[in-house]
Amino acid sequence: MSSNRSSRISLVICILVSGILVRAHAAGEADPANAATQAAAASLRNLETRHYSIHTDLDRPLAEDLGKRLDAMYEEYARRLSDFDTPDAGDNAQILQVYLFRRHEDYQNFVNGRAPNTGGVFLPTRQMLVAYYEGQGRDALRRTLQHEAFHQFAHARISPNLPPWLNEGLAVLFEEGIWTGKGFELGEVPPRRVRQLRADQQARRLTGFKEFMALDLDHWNSALVREPGIGAAQYNQAWAMVHFLVFSTDEKGQFRYRKRFIDMLRLIHDGKEPQDAFEQSMSKNLDRFQSRFKEYIPTLMPTQRATLIERQEVLGDLLIELNRMGKRYDRVEDFKKDLADNGYRLRYSKGEVRWTSEPDPQVYFCAPDGRPLTSDELFFETRPQSPLPDLVYRGPGALKLRMRFYDMGDTVHREVIVEGAS
Repeated sequence: MSSNRSSRISLVICILVSGILVRAHAAGEADPANAATQAAAASLRNLETRHYSIHTDLDRPLAEDLGKRLDAMYEEYARRLSDFDTPDAGDNAQILQVYLFRRHEDYQNFVNGRAPNTGGVFLPTRQMLVAYYEGQGRDALRRTLQHEAFHQFAHARISPNLPPWLNEGLAVLFEEGIWTGKGFELGEVPPRRVRQLRADQQARRLTGFKEFMALDLDHWNSALVREPGIGAAQYNQAWAMVHFLVFSTDEKGQFRYRKRFIDMLRLIHDGKEPQDAFEQSMSKNLDRFQSRFKEYIPTLMPTQRATLIERQEVLGDLLIELNRMGKRYDRVEDFKKDLADNGYRLRYSKGEVRWTSEPDPQVYFCAPDGRPLTSDELFFETRPQSPLPDLVYRGPGALKLRMRFYDMGDTVHREVIVEGAS
């Protein structure tokens, strides 16, 4: 944190470094007979849901909420990928195993230290999803579970041989799904994904389709270990490619590639090599296909709801940083005035991409159309035992975003809950 007091207005820049937590789906497998693995699992209790057996030492309310979301996400996978129903699907589907640890050390012990720099991992030979809470916070943990649970589902229902670009691209697509309290909605485009994509394109970190689609898992993972910035670019490019194939439209507003995309997955499911499946369903001319993707990048814009969520996140991070300075606010108007008077901003860093919050903080207090939000649309709401009051945004229709804060000892974590859909 630094301060510039060359004028009446001070500028405080908070450096928030977001480390690369690689979400792997084929890290080295843990030996179930290993003493450290057994010790890590010994104190866990069981929580049974419709589709999962969850072994965890997380607080019961959080574990139950995660279980509810996992079930809903599983049903979203199944609905979206109903073409891949198997005899053991539906009511006869096997119960999937999930291990959720509070501490990072217990997570590492459980996987024998073979998944460094990861927020979670799917162990395919054991059909097991493993993740931890410490240091990630609730938002990141939920995204990790949505991501890894897709790998677990896809391995069982689509194919154990999905190429990394396709497996990870689909997993990130589901990772970005928004939970409304009733179900998940897909297709959101977060501003951070667009920033990453355009920065990677400008810095020439995007990989040519021919090379990218040929990457096997060993080469994919070795790049992550060798250079984390490349890891972030790989995951984001995979997401953008899958988003392009699933959501891009033609001049009539019809999905351009979605049917062919499902055909490709079906061919892989039936045993065809992934590259052959792509060429048969999509195109043999990868250069031409890559050119269409490059044309798509400038048209990819953040969606409105994802933008509103990011604005809540920025305001939440500002509240946490200012709380560390001893500042608290009873009214949003007081918070807004302090930001304007003192020029507080945040600087974020993830991999090679760095960005700073808007110089005019009023942006974060406005509706999508630029109109300043009223005290009935953006307000604080106290919650028992919370280190900070909830920050609530009430938007058009049923949309309601709630920023909650949690005391984690030496730090405060935040999460955005979507309580309705617009």
